[in-house]
Amino acid sequence: MKRVFLDTNILLDIIEGRDHQLLASLNIFEMGVRGAIQLYASPLTFANCLYVARRNVGTEKALEGLRRMKRYVMATTMDDAQCMAALYADMPDFEDMLQYESAMASQCDVIITRNKKHFPTEGLLVLFPQEYLEQIA
Repeated sequence: MKRVFLDTNILLDIIEGRDHQLLASLNIFEMGVRGAIQLYASPLTFANCLYVARRNVGTEKALEGLRRMKRYVMATTMDDAQCMAALYADMPDFEDMLQYESAMASQCDVIITRNKKHFPTEGLLVLFPQEYLEQIA
């Protein structure tokens, strides 16, 4: 079964109901609910989602959305090894490198994000939601 890491912006699409981005993110999430793929996100993803979404939809709605999603999303490893690797990576965005290293440590096959530019171009596959859906069709 494919192990699919969801970046923060994908979970935010669903929690906040971002109309212009929602369908592809929902389709991927629904695949995880059906058991066609295994969904992953880091503890940092959940923290970042709550921080952003509580300002846009309120704390209770943000927490409830994350709680519902957590039933289908496994938390990845994020420890000293991932922190060190991200700190020494030659990449511009430390937070995205933490996400990348966490996905790697949990043996994910792909990262789904709306911001590919801050992830390495070699190693783990990094795709936009629609790219992933087209690739598996």
